[in-house]
Amino acid sequence: MPWTILEKLWKRTLNPSGSSATNTKQTWDDEIKTLYQLGISIEDVLQFLYFEKPDFEIFKVWINTNRKNENSEFEDLATKVLSDEDLQFWNKNGYVIVKNAISKKDCEATQQAIWDFLKMDPDTKETWYKRHENQKGLMLNFSDHETLNRNRLSPRIKKAYEQLYNTTKIYKTIDKVSFNPPETEDFTFIGSPLHWDTNLKQPIPFGLQGLLYLTDCGANDGAFHCVPEFHNHINNWLNTLKAGENPREKAFKTLKPEPILGDAGDFIIWNNTLPHCATPNKGKSPRMVQYLTYLPDDFITLEEWV
Repeated sequence: MPWTILEKLWKRTLNPSGSSATNTKQTWDDEIKTLYQLGISIEDVLQFLYFEKPDFEIFKVWINTNRKNENSEFEDLATKVLSDEDLQFWNKNGYVIVKNAISKKDCEATQQAIWDFLKMDPDTKETWYKRHENQKGLMLNFSDHETLNRNRLSPRIKKAYEQLYNTTKIYKTIDKVSFNPPETEDFTFIGSPLHWDTNLKQPIPFGLQGLLYLTDCGANDGAFHCVPEFHNHINNWLNTLKAGENPREKAFKTLKPEPILGDAGDFIIWNNTLPHCATPNKGKSPRMVQYLTYLPDDFITLEEWV
């Protein structure tokens, strides 16, 4: 157990004024990677540290209690998940869909876990709009459940990421889910507009993001949207911006995203240089997704954010 790394996180969280700023980004990367490899989200750790303010021995007990043992029945796939046609599509468009990444049964179990966590009734629409304390916009800080952990072990998802990164030296994140109920007269869409989650300082490191559709998602169901092919043009687009022009504001005002449709169990991976967003749900049922990204072992957060 890498207790030295976790002790740094414990010290800095409980006594930020006493921590050195030296190599903060690198330290943060090491801490998050360690937590992800233990199957623990950084949000859960910070919540425990901020509210409980434990001594280090109690923190160690909490870590050991919450870590996941991944003696999984899933085996790594030897065969490729993405075909040559998939990879050609990826190179052109900057995204790809892994069909049937998990089973419909696992999707239904995950949906039920989200309903239970939110204390909502899937058959009673009035309950869908009672905000839970762990909801922020469309995002729900819910990451620790056996169904979510099982989905993260999907060998098809892992193999697709390995193919796109061209390496097996990757590790998975422990991320949230999203709950997007249909719009009504009293409820309007509360998601983020078109955006990037990555640093736009050039050169932009190659990176991937992904989400799992837990419900069928057509064009009117709050589908994930992105701007296909933009990964092939982003550097030139950034270089032609006028002095002082904000790239994130210009993207929102000028770029036109397209819906990426899928069935429950399909997994979408996109190049992190594609602008993307969720969209208003005009359907009849809430859209649910689970976020899951793999990062390369040598991933480093850039110091300057653009």
